[in-house]
Amino acid sequence: MAKKVTLHDIAIAANVADSTASKALTGTGRISAETRRRVRDIAAQFGYARPATKTRTGNGRTGLIGIVTPDRNGRFALPLLAGAERALGAHNHAALLMISQGVPALERSHINQLSAQGVDGLIIAGNTCNARHPIDPRIQNGLPTVYAYDPSDDPADCSLICDNEGAGRQAAEYLLGIGRRRIAIVGGLDFFQATIDRERGALDTLRMAGAAPLLVINDRWSEDWGERAAQLLLERDEMPDAVYCLNDEIARGMCRTLQMHGHRVPQDIAVIGHDNWDSVCVNVHPTLTSFDNELETMGRRAARHLLDAINGRPHHGVFQVESRLVIRESTDATRHDPLHGSGWRAGLE
Repeated sequence: MAKKVTLHDIAIAANVADSTASKALTGTGRISAETRRRVRDIAAQFGYARPATKTRTGNGRTGLIGIVTPDRNGRFALPLLAGAERALGAHNHAALLMISQGVPALERSHINQLSAQGVDGLIIAGNTCNARHPIDPRIQNGLPTVYAYDPSDDPADCSLICDNEGAGRQAAEYLLGIGRRRIAIVGGLDFFQATIDRERGALDTLRMAGAAPLLVINDRWSEDWGERAAQLLLERDEMPDAVYCLNDEIARGMCRTLQMHGHRVPQDIAVIGHDNWDSVCVNVHPTLTSFDNELETMGRRAARHLLDAINGRPHHGVFQVESRLVIRESTDATRHDPLHGSGWRAGLE
């Protein structure tokens, strides 16, 4: 029995990428007329028939959107996907999720596969907040693309990010507002943009209020680092009355170690985290105050921006999504008398 001819066979014979062959056969994408003719001639010679699953509408679209992410555990990707699907479904589109595991070659392969499936556009979703290089145009093949969480470093692209600096400001304002003055900041590695931006927002706010941070220390984004950071605080002559931890795992390690050494949370030391992961924030005592990155909102907006681009109205630049402070027991202001008439807000104005 003769081997069934595939799109990959056509691409090899035409000396082009699978995605280019797909675009040539579907009449989409930015490729030369000569390449399109060559691919179609070879397909005709091979007797190749495109699979019926790639049915397009009258406007030449499939209604499929590709989402590619390195996020293996889904903490970032799944809420973003949920938001995107909600927006896409309202416009008769569906999403195909591909996990690249942080491997550039696998990301390229996934994009090629999605292009061959005839997707109408791409959402490239990250998990670090760090800027990344845009997709190679030779791989992208003219597909409208939106970057989410990790922005493209090309300002001509459309990117959506968390307002991490704004979260840092909110954290400092909230802690000052419940009367805390000896505030420590514990972050992840300082080459992460999330560390840089969250600390900048908090430090600027403290500085404007005349309340210098007690200590700023950075290491890994881990519960173990939160425990070690707490030990470093315990060795100091002056203990903080609040700790702003830049993710929830650091905050959980911080709370556990402080309590083990007789410090009450929040009565003695208030603790704030970031990411609002239920598995970390809710299943602990006390429950953890944290910032929610509003990833569903980001996914929904990313999908809407992509649909605009598909319809000829592309967006350019970086768009921020504001984080939301979720107040729980670890900072419960009712357990700690705020300082009245301190004038800290006047210092911010």
